[in-house]
Amino acid sequence: MTTDDGVAVLAQARAALDSGDLSSAKTLGERATELLTVECGAEHPDTANAQLLIASAHEQSGNFAEARRAATAALSTLDKYAAGSLRAVTILRVRAEIAVANLDRISGDLEAARTRMTRMLNSLEPGDPIAAGVHNVLGIVGKFTGRFDEAEAHYRRALQLHEPNSLGMASILHNLGGLEHERGRPEAGIPWAERGLEVRRNVRPPHHPDIAADLGALGSLYLSAGRLEDAEKAFCQAIEIFTAEYEIAVVRGNLAHLQARQGRIEQAEENYRAALAGKRKALGDDHPDIAVTCHNLGVLLFDSGRQPEGRELVNRAHDLLTARFPADHPRVVAVARTLATL
Repeated sequence: MTTDDGVAVLAQARAALDSGDLSSAKTLGERATELLTVECGAEHPDTANAQLLIASAHEQSGNFAEARRAATAALSTLDKYAAGSLRAVTILRVRAEIAVANLDRISGDLEAARTRMTRMLNSLEPGDPIAAGVHNVLGIVGKFTGRFDEAEAHYRRALQLHEPNSLGMASILHNLGGLEHERGRPEAGIPWAERGLEVRRNVRPPHHPDIAADLGALGSLYLSAGRLEDAEKAFCQAIEIFTAEYEIAVVRGNLAHLQARQGRIEQAEENYRAALAGKRKALGDDHPDIAVTCHNLGVLLFDSGRQPEGRELVNRAHDLLTARFPADHPRVVAVARTLATL
């Protein structure tokens, strides 16, 4: 065995991840970790790098608990290196912090994600390109907490720090589109999302999960803008590409909303229930993301003559949101408004 074996396998794992082959990426990443542990030691940065790759593959697969295990292990290793270490080590540590913060955000602990990323940002030199990912997470947190201007400022700063037409730039364009959607301005978000998809397609293979994520987000913008045919096409393309149960659940929930608007009630209910089951399996029963689907399914059932079941679901959505967000949060306000009309 040569000292390059682990590095070579890690490169293969990275290629698999970049191509969207998440299963191979996880298998090769685990093998690289085993080899690098023997060759370099369990607390070597190269070993931590392999663990970060595993975390990314699990996150994209919707296996959030396994993603956290790998990301936390990598961060624990990198925390042992003093400030001012080699640039490569600094970059890895920032990536590890971003990975853990993003998993905090997915789990619904937005304040933990904000605190971690604010601390990380304060430790970096102004204008350091590796801060782009930190600004991105802070932008996402700002969006979900209703701090839209703050979110936009972070996204635009991240856009300045990324190389033009890079994957990082594509992610920020995607997120700027999502921010405008959350603000209730879908027409303003569509150009951002379309540009992000264009950039991503120039870098990623056609069936990569990132392409599906862009299509799903763009479909939501089309739906809100009333472009229903464009929305359904984008949703169906995304579902064909996605393999992660959680991601499929999100898109099926959006497709159900479209079908409800078209009066396709049975199809909408089927997709809402599938979305709810997928989200619960991935996130648990008390995650605020469950509230969106509970609310929409509840309204569908109420309007279809099944008032008690519909009202119960909308109440559940309200309880989930008020447990995490203040009364003036846009999503809390929207659900409270629905309850007042039932």
